[in-house]
Amino acid sequence: MSRQARSQRAQDAACLTRRSAPRDPACTATTIVLLLIAFTLPAEAGGPRYIAGISYFNQGIAGTPLTWAQGTVNYYTDQGSLSATVSGPQGDALVADAFSQWTSIGTAAVTAIHAGQLAENVSGANVYRNSDGTLTMPADIMPTATGTPVGIVYDVDGTVTDAFLGQGAGDASQCFGNAVFGGLDNFATGANFLHALVVINGNCVVQLPDPDVEYRLVRVLGRVLGLGWSQTNLNVQTDIPRPTADDYAGFSIMHAVDLLNCVPITLCYSDGGKVNPYVPKMDDRAALSRLYPALTFSSTTARVHGNVYFENGSGQSGQGMQGVNVVARWIDPSTGLPSGVYAASSVSGFLFAGNVGTTVTGFNNSAGQPLNQFGSNDPTLEGFYDLAGLQIPNGGNTAQYQISVEPVDPFWSDTVGPYQPWQVLPSGSTQNFIVNVTLGGDVPQDIVMLESAEQKPDWFGPTTYNSPATLPVAGDWTASLDPYGGLDYFWFSGQANRTLSVLVTALDVTSAPSESKAQPVIGIWQLSDPGTFPAPANTSSAFNSSIFGMTILNAELLQPTSFRLGIADIRGDGRPDYAYHARLLYGDHITPTRASVAGGTALAIAGYGFQSNTAVSIGSQNGATLAVSANQIVVNASAHADGIQDIALVDPPTAASSILSGVVTFGAGPNDVLQLVAGANPSTPVGGQAPNPILVRAVASDGITPVAGATVVFTSAPAVTFAPGIGVSVACTGASCTLLTDQSGQASAYMTVLTAGGMTVSAQLAPASYTSPQQVQTTLVGRESSLDIALSPQNESVAQGATANLKLTARVLSNGTPQPGKVVNFSLYRGIGNLNPVSATTNASGYATSSLQLSDLSAEVDGNACVGSSNNPCMQFHVFPVPLSVLRLQAVAGDLQFITVGPSFQPITVQITDSSVPPNPVLGASVLFQSLLGRTNNAAPIVSVGDTNITTNPLPILLGTSQTSVVSDLNGMASMQPSTGSFQGALAILGTITAGSGTMPFQLQSLWPPNP
Repeated sequence: MSRQARSQRAQDAACLTRRSAPRDPACTATTIVLLLIAFTLPAEAGGPRYIAGISYFNQGIAGTPLTWAQGTVNYYTDQGSLSATVSGPQGDALVADAFSQWTSIGTAAVTAIHAGQLAENVSGANVYRNSDGTLTMPADIMPTATGTPVGIVYDVDGTVTDAFLGQGAGDASQCFGNAVFGGLDNFATGANFLHALVVINGNCVVQLPDPDVEYRLVRVLGRVLGLGWSQTNLNVQTDIPRPTADDYAGFSIMHAVDLLNCVPITLCYSDGGKVNPYVPKMDDRAALSRLYPALTFSSTTARVHGNVYFENGSGQSGQGMQGVNVVARWIDPSTGLPSGVYAASSVSGFLFAGNVGTTVTGFNNSAGQPLNQFGSNDPTLEGFYDLAGLQIPNGGNTAQYQISVEPVDPFWSDTVGPYQPWQVLPSGSTQNFIVNVTLGGDVPQDIVMLESAEQKPDWFGPTTYNSPATLPVAGDWTASLDPYGGLDYFWFSGQANRTLSVLVTALDVTSAPSESKAQPVIGIWQLSDPGTFPAPANTSSAFNSSIFGMTILNAELLQPTSFRLGIADIRGDGRPDYAYHARLLYGDHITPTRASVAGGTALAIAGYGFQSNTAVSIGSQNGATLAVSANQIVVNASAHADGIQDIALVDPPTAASSILSGVVTFGAGPNDVLQLVAGANPSTPVGGQAPNPILVRAVASDGITPVAGATVVFTSAPAVTFAPGIGVSVACTGASCTLLTDQSGQASAYMTVLTAGGMTVSAQLAPASYTSPQQVQTTLVGRESSLDIALSPQNESVAQGATANLKLTARVLSNGTPQPGKVVNFSLYRGIGNLNPVSATTNASGYATSSLQLSDLSAEVDGNACVGSSNNPCMQFHVFPVPLSVLRLQAVAGDLQFITVGPSFQPITVQITDSSVPPNPVLGASVLFQSLLGRTNNAAPIVSVGDTNITTNPLPILLGTSQTSVVSDLNGMASMQPSTGSFQGALAILGTITAGSGTMPFQLQSLWPPNP
């Protein structure tokens, strides 16, 4: 039987067979349809089919098997014919003979009385399905028809069967499963049956006698009398070991399932015609007699009863063990061997509740009826078994019985016992042993399962719904659901707009995955929830994944708050062998929350339950994982357009995932602001470069936090020719310039004027990503004359005390046309410096250059660049000394890097400015890069990303130190190329950068790729 089919059978049993209370208004005709469909569904116990629970039934009778009052069954038969070839009276005789197989058991006080006929001929004319799925049927076969306690319907042509079980179910080809069906559908609160319905499909009865039909009728009537399915002499079906004649003779008629090839039924169970398959065997007789004991029952049979226990730490009895099949077999004194004929069984805990529900999945079935209305909650009954009704053959008064224990077979006996349909493999073992019995005797015999799982406290201590434990730091743990009713609760903090997966694998005694132990289900609540059952997010069944033994809950967090995680056995059970392995896969937050559109930003994702094979995707692209620990993954972001992206974490084997929605912004976000820092210029000759670039800064919505790696597009109307300044150039030639902001959020572009008159220069923030991008503008005026000069730079800040060369570039123009062969004279009128050369001739493009050599600059230097012997026109230049105390150091690129082993680190770049507003870049500032080169013993990450360290490993192996001094350039930039020298492998470079009074750290690390 498939998992899906068995699961559906379990669901139907839980949701339908308990909808039978007479006071339940939902117990309608439709209910009966489904109940009859579910006739072959699991019994409540190996022995009695139904056990009164703590709800619905009268107080004080929990644990009492349900029976017909006074053992009397009044049944009413159909007025019509049984089939086209078998009359109604012949059908009555068949029913009477089938009942007699049970009522003739001398130790059972049960009688079946043919009390009359139903009020009609039940047929497809008065039993039919309506368009809304409900069923119309005569009133005297409804569950409420307690005046006709057992209705026997002769479905002459299969149409009633079709109405109940679906079109085609009544066809003759379906007789193996549908020849006879029905069951109990109404209970009294005093633990008595009130009504049952049985349907015999006439298409399956051509003539009488028909052993196959009677076999199925006897089994159905056994259920009507209150018997559950049993497991005795299972080797008759499994052929392991090969069954003997005694095994056939003792094979219970109330076994759970028949194989489809058992046609006729005698082919499988008659032992070549020696055994009548539908005659109750000793196991059946004992079970019925325990329900309806005759006055002579106790005195003419023997009893062995007791409890099956787990072994505690002292080798004594611990918790009762439910779901173990205890078998008694008479020892034949002539052979000394156990007999298959005189054999009986009882499933431990048959009086105890098999499924009471949990806070995770709720305490009611789908019809709203409490699950605890069947089965006792008395812990002394959890492992109880009862083998009353043991016969002593050959007129003897004493005998020996062998007692053995065995699992309830999950295939052949999945509907046997309180754990149906998901059987639990017993823990530990015990040797077969002999018990001496006497007629009328009662032998108490407890069974302790040796080397069974031992009850041990979990490392986090007891938990309750209101007192959950803190979720383990790693998000990965093992524990057990122990003792009975034990649930484990944990709490953790979560963010809104996140998804997570909780994975719970049931384990056996060897810690291997199992589906024959706990049936784990998972629920999540907000921690503030006072108690919503079932959990707002829960798994409705166990083992809902494609991974053996694993249950997965996928949930979405909608609010930033604390959450409660609950793990339970779906039945509300708990025992020492219910071990599990749990893991929470959850990404909580990332650091930093910004990344460059160019890619290469190291992002640290913090959360729970990460593993080396956890795959990371950012938007639609995979991220390159650099380092992994249980609580953090460092990933190298790939290139993305400006905008907000999700990050997804996926566990490849299980497809478990955690999605962090809208958690990372590449470049510019929708609420970021673009600020104009500088852009004013004097009028500039056509063909000359304006002395000051247009400088912008991208900041977050707070107006302060810089936005690095954002796209800025510069344009002008009329057009100018742009050249890159600060920032990473994407495409900056001609009439458009696209740059990425540096780590201070800045980008700048130089402009060469192409036309006379006014022009508007614009800078837009990520125009390809936003329909209404942030924009700033400045104006620029171009002028034309017959002879003009442009000069760059015109104003330069230089570090005080610096020795530097300042390149001066002049361009001579006539109405925008470059003038070659013109002499440009460079001179100083204030301050100290050397110009070399003092005169230069323009090249074919009109350019002439000179170098101003400054030594130990202490005061302002001013000068002119003039054209020709007349020194007209002229353009002034100014050099301003900047004291070291006002130097400002800011990161531009590369101060935090993670790479895999192999590639080289990128340069580290900083900018030195003065303290002006806006700041001016400073030339000639001395920038000191100092660093340590080292390696960890295990190549584990040591570099921190944002607010969290990937590990706390120190740097135990120092490989070398270095220091490099660099002088800032015309744009205030200073760069250093990190080097690992001759060292290879996973290395780290930790250092500081100093300029003036400012310092800043840099951290670089190369890592081996994570193990898959």
